[in-house]
Amino acid sequence: MLAVGYVSLLVVSLVNSVAGNCLVSGYCGVGQCCSAFGVCGTGAQYCGGGGALHGAGAFHGAGAFHGAGDCRVVGCQAGLCCSPYGQCGQSSEYCGGGAPPPTVVVIAPAPPVQTQCYATGCPVGSCCTQQGYCGSGATHCATVSYNNCGTTSCGTGLCCTRYGYCDRISIHCAYKKSSSQSQPVSLEGEFKGQATYYNATKVGIQYSTCGIEREVSLDENNQKIYSAALNQAQFDPYTVRGIPSSNPICQKKALVKGPKGEIIVRFIDRCPDCKPNDIALTQEAFIAVAGELGSGQVSVEWYFI
Repeated sequence: MLAVGYVSLLVVSLVNSVAGNCLVSGYCGVGQCCSAFGVCGTGAQYCGGGGALHGAGAFHGAGAFHGAGDCRVVGCQAGLCCSPYGQCGQSSEYCGGGAPPPTVVVIAPAPPVQTQCYATGCPVGSCCTQQGYCGSGATHCATVSYNNCGTTSCGTGLCCTRYGYCDRISIHCAYKKSSSQSQPVSLEGEFKGQATYYNATKVGIQYSTCGIEREVSLDENNQKIYSAALNQAQFDPYTVRGIPSSNPICQKKALVKGPKGEIIVRFIDRCPDCKPNDIALTQEAFIAVAGELGSGQVSVEWYFI
């Protein structure tokens, strides 16, 4: 009985550790991955290039364990097929002979603009498509993360098109999905929420969500300015045709107050795991307002400047 009680206590302890920032705890439950924003989950948002794979890889489906370079997660280059074992090739071993096994995935050729942008990010004027290359058309960009404005609504001067993404006023607005009474989350005033530590390079090694090169300093006039990510509820309504860099919030500054200090940040990323009014801060920025990394989460107040 004591053994059972000890095991139960251990399980509860592990579950509680997952409730915090998994980038700090280093742990996610079985079959889950840790996102760039320290939240455990499944799917491309957590286990793809924009998320940190915990252990050697990630589970996808019952009993299927996919490694970090598995083509069932990241796909294959144009003209190659993905085998049932997650490797790319051209022979029948990869593409199947006669009737291919149902688990074989044939990857359609993709424009040779850029591959694996889930890991690198995309420059200004483009987005990372579901196929893993940087594109600039709404057909590819708006279907990735910005196709739900019927629920989130759109910002001033934009409408929710019949395709579900925000666009400038046009003929598509005649078929808008959102109610005319629907309003996006406010950007005015001071906000109280949670700041989460996030790993910016896991969002994009080379580029931020807004297309800003990671190596470029955000400082100005000898003032330290930190990188930050805004929650999707306040970010998405102002994104046009699914291209993040079109959003006027990109590079917008804010003053963030924490228990141990206040800092100036510039929003260059989008946090899909953050709730309304919440933000995500890089490790340096997080420690500046919280004093220590701690659990990777801290209460803050912030407003745009």
